[in-house]
Amino acid sequence: MSDFSANLKGLRKQANMSQDSLAEQLSVSRQTVSSWERGKSYPDLDMLVRICEILHVTPNKLLYPSEKRNQYRVFEIFNAAFFQKTAITVFVIGFLLGISAGSEAYSPAPDTVSWHFVFSNALKYWGCTFLIGMVFIGIARILALLYMIGEIKQGEGERE
Repeated sequence: MSDFSANLKGLRKQANMSQDSLAEQLSVSRQTVSSWERGKSYPDLDMLVRICEILHVTPNKLLYPSEKRNQYRVFEIFNAAFFQKTAITVFVIGFLLGISAGSEAYSPAPDTVSWHFVFSNALKYWGCTFLIGMVFIGIARILALLYMIGEIKQGEGERE
């Protein structure tokens, strides 16, 4: 049984439809739907679009097995918001590390402690933090643009 055949049968049952009711809505015989589900024949493209509309699914969901559809699920986890939050976290941690590295205490005389800030020590951390944070912001912007042009479906994590 092909991926299409198994998916068609499963999605039809998930929609609580019989072969007869699907066939009636598609204006084909029940035997035609049965042969599609057994992998003996396949619908043409126009019929495939109508099947997707009736079952309320995307063509990818109907044509491909779940493991192929799930390969883009990474975009649901690592989306634009994730990279924006990561960039902010990197900026905050880097800023605090820079302050810590630049802070120096010294004792100019007995029983006294003074504090000063060494900018060059902090700059090492701040420079790296800025570059890493900007990389994360860049990734977030690229993903946001891909969502806008529809390259990645935001809700399903599937490519068109």
